[in-house]
Amino acid sequence: MPPIRHSSEDLLWMRHALDLAQQMRGHVWPNPPVGCVIVKDRVAVAQATTHAGGRPHAERKALDEAGASAKGATLYVTLEPCCHWGKTPPCADAIVDAGIACVVAAIRDPDPRVNGGGFAKLRNSGVIVSVGACADQAKQLMSGFFHRIRHGVPEVIVVDGPHAAFPAGVDALIVSSQQGPRLITGRGEIDLSGMERHHLLARMGELGLTSIAVSRHDPLRMILSSSPGVDSNTLHSSTAVRSCATRDVEAFPPSREKR
Repeated sequence: MPPIRHSSEDLLWMRHALDLAQQMRGHVWPNPPVGCVIVKDRVAVAQATTHAGGRPHAERKALDEAGASAKGATLYVTLEPCCHWGKTPPCADAIVDAGIACVVAAIRDPDPRVNGGGFAKLRNSGVIVSVGACADQAKQLMSGFFHRIRHGVPEVIVVDGPHAAFPAGVDALIVSSQQGPRLITGRGEIDLSGMERHHLLARMGELGLTSIAVSRHDPLRMILSSSPGVDSNTLHSSTAVRSCATRDVEAFPPSREKR
């Protein structure tokens, strides 16, 4: 089957949605960073990202912002809309109920609870669905989420900076201390001191983390590299995966948001 050719307008709006999603990378685990733009008569009537903490989803926020303007509009989203009931109703149902005429999505969601089901629900409800616009960029943006879904463990980013440097776009930083491993996130610290070190990565996957950073100079790097489930596709140097500008750990105050 020949690749789908997307219009220049579709690519323009999808790139904008990806730019929005990029802003939330590292702040929305256990969910992926998603951007959504609703366009009607070639004008954006709403735009949104996944909220900090993972909910509400980008589509739900954009639909709420668009209101009645969503009817007959095109919705651009960087990941397939969900079709399952979790802590919130399915985004695919909300899209249908809002009267969206067309959905342009970058990529299918590999989560087994979705995995094409969102697209099927939309099509079965008469919504036009186009998939694949800026797919490679979307894969890179959500690489950690895709890795955790497929392998059960987060992507590991090895950074050259000091122990207290936090790479932009990463969910957490793991550091050694006298008391044991410390996991530092934008929502505060998670105590991992009582865990077997070779089980650390699996535990971080259970917590929903999609990407973690470790200093090249931290002894934990060698432990993580030998953990079950880690291979050449899991352990990356920062320069091989993304531009890792660093910021101080203190820049992340504990979150008060309830999930």
